[in-house]
Amino acid sequence: AEPKLVKPNPIAPADVRSDLQHAPAPVIPVPAHDRLKAAAFRLKDKLTPEMIGHFDLILYVSKAGGGPLGQRMVVFENSGEVLTPIHDWKVSTGREQDEVSPRGRSTFSATPKGYYEFDPDRMYRAYHSWNWDRDMPHAMFFNWERRGVATGLAIHAATGEDIAKLGSRASAGCVHLGPENAALLYRLVREHEGRVPRFAYNADTDTMSNSGNFMHDRKGRLKMTDGYRVLVVIDEIGRASCRERV
Repeated sequence: AEPKLVKPNPIAPADVRSDLQHAPAPVIPVPAHDRLKAAAFRLKDKLTPEMIGHFDLILYVSKAGGGPLGQRMVVFENSGEVLTPIHDWKVSTGREQDEVSPRGRSTFSATPKGYYEFDPDRMYRAYHSWNWDRDMPHAMFFNWERRGVATGLAIHAATGEDIAKLGSRASAGCVHLGPENAALLYRLVREHEGRVPRFAYNADTDTMSNSGNFMHDRKGRLKMTDGYRVLVVIDEIGRASCRERV
């Protein structure tokens, strides 16, 4: 029931140059293949057979503040038996602090751990955040409802001074990518439309699960919906260890 892990290949030179163009070196440099192998083993512990069977792409993101896995996104292709890493990019996740937005709203700028799908009705090549008054190119919002409200968490391109901050906690909660990488991921995600499982929903709190629990009917069958066959896994692990768990 578990995916087999292949030995990760080094990142293509073009991807490395694009990734490092505007960003500082990793806090703890390690060979790329070691980092990818560690990310693959983290996923091996986290993915259920239902996930393996219904998602073509797995986006592994570590929101850790340091370490070789911290502030990285590894994109895996999933064949159902083999997880193959195809991209390894620096990201910026939430700053993890109490803040007041330019519109005067109090918030805690965190990127919550968990499992997410993309909202097919909220995919934008160009988007502007009213609350933070910032552009969000190639924005892909999570399909996650909390207390009856669709959250504003998304993966999108960093802009302006935030590009140089990739590799550190620097966002208001979204996952930032380099502009070229965000555009590439946007195209890649849209190539994987299909039927996906629906995450469980708590009617008492009007909150959708981000713990990896799916909805089933009375016969135990998954309830499906239209979407993108792409699963986002937000983790918090920094060092390249396969033994630690969330």
